[in-house]
Amino acid sequence: MLGPDHYCKARLLEIEVGRRFWQSKSAAADAHAFYLQVVKPLRRLQRWGVVEKVQEVPAPDEGTPIAVEIVGRVDLTNVSKQ
Repeated sequence: MLGPDHYCKARLLEIEVGRRFWQSKSAAADAHAFYLQVVKPLRRLQRWGVVEKVQEVPAPDEGTPIAVEIVGRVDLTNVSKQ
């Protein structure tokens, strides 16, 4: 399994090519993997000031995010400061 830094790098690569919305599959295992691979790294990038806002869409039955979208600006220059 890749470490959290690799997840952040993967998300940054997707952001650079313009991807701003991610959605998980409905299975619980997929939702957990989605949380680890997409939601947590995007939250970290938000704390670092790379993305302005991360909007999460929780599942109606449990609150685990099933989709996430970057809202607002993306500043990839902040990555080099981390």
